[in-house]
Amino acid sequence: MTSPPPPPPRDPDLPDPATDPTLVEPAARRVVVDEEAGAIVRPYPWWLWVVAGICLAAAIVFLVLWLMERDNGKDVPKVVGLQLAQAQDLAAADGFTLKTVHTPAAQPAGVVVDQAPQPGAELEKGAQVMAVVSAGQEQVTVPQVVGVQFTAAEKLLSDIGLQASSETVQSPRPKGVVLAQDPADGTKVPKGSTVTLRVSSGTGQVKVPAVEGQNLNDAVATIVRAGLTPVVIQVPSQEAKGKVLAQDPAPNEQVQTGSKVRMNVSGGPANTSTETLTVTSSETTTTTQTETTAITTTP
Repeated sequence: MTSPPPPPPRDPDLPDPATDPTLVEPAARRVVVDEEAGAIVRPYPWWLWVVAGICLAAAIVFLVLWLMERDNGKDVPKVVGLQLAQAQDLAAADGFTLKTVHTPAAQPAGVVVDQAPQPGAELEKGAQVMAVVSAGQEQVTVPQVVGVQFTAAEKLLSDIGLQASSETVQSPRPKGVVLAQDPADGTKVPKGSTVTLRVSSGTGQVKVPAVEGQNLNDAVATIVRAGLTPVVIQVPSQEAKGKVLAQDPAPNEQVQTGSKVRMNVSGGPANTSTETLTVTSSETTTTTQTETTAITTTP
């Protein structure tokens, strides 16, 4: 077996392949490698694509659920101003339940005066809407203020939520004393109502009221309320029985308190006598004195 021939002698001017990495065999053949060339791009690992797919699927599911949640929402309807039954029907038609709270208010009882949330707010179907329902105006009892000074009566009424209005009348009672009130004490009225008070002027004189044309009972009450004494003279007349035909003194005349006011009152066509009734009145008693005078009529 023969040995391979020896390698050719190396040119001393050429680089040594053993020390120069840019040279590749065979010897004496040089390969230049571009060191600035980009690195080889390798594909992403398979598991990274799996993770990305899972994240995308989760995002899609979340979006679908969010859209479904929005589809379940609905705007709250306006129920203020409706009767309670109407408000309940409207809320139920939109998928809401109505919770009610009653409170005194100026609006009629049973009317919705406020709500929460306000109209247009979005809620899930089946959510609860609060409705404030009027219980009507609060009622208070009118107190007794006759006989007290107007300022004290006004404060007493104000303390319970009532207002006072005054009418000055001539009277011998001290100035400012309440002589009468309307409504009367004990009456139930809505809070905020006005009570009319007749207040003494303290002058000692009063104005004669007009009673002509009234029936007897109303005329007597009017005269007594003015602080005067009614004198009823019953006369034959074709007018209805009990109607006041004339009075003396005349209406609006100034007279002393307690003065008599004479009233001619129809006794009806069948009456053949004249009766004079003097009526005196106080807060506790009423007495009647009757004088009968026979009269004759000629056919």
